[in-house]
This record gives sequence, C-alpha cells and structure tokens, in this order.
Amino acid sequence: MIRTKGRACAGKRRHDTEEQAEDHRDRLIANGAVRLAAYRCRNRACRGWHVGHLPKPRI
Repeated sequence: MIRTKGRACAGKRRHDTEEQAEDHRDRLIANGAVRLAAYRCRNRACRGWHVGHLPKPRI
C-alpha cells in the first residue's frame, strides 16, 4: 500500500483512468524518473488515479 502521509491527493495530477495514469508514468520514466507506480486514489472526493513513488526497498 502506498501511504500519502495525510496529503490525500493535494498537488497530484488526477487521471480519469488507470490507462491514462500508466501512460503518464511511462512518460515520466522515459524522462529519467524511477520507481513510479499508478494507483487508485482513496480520497472519496477524487476517486481518480495518480502516479507516485514506490516505497524504498527494505534491506
């Protein structure tokens, strides 16, 4: 699970579909971003899709 640390979806780009979010993630990765994932927003007012960083791997 990706936690938003109380930020909900403030400051994040909203996508209507999972496919749109994944396309956006792919463009960001092509421009050098790493460890990104598309996920469904839990905010009831939004209910869209966002792109965010994955948690750091545990060692």
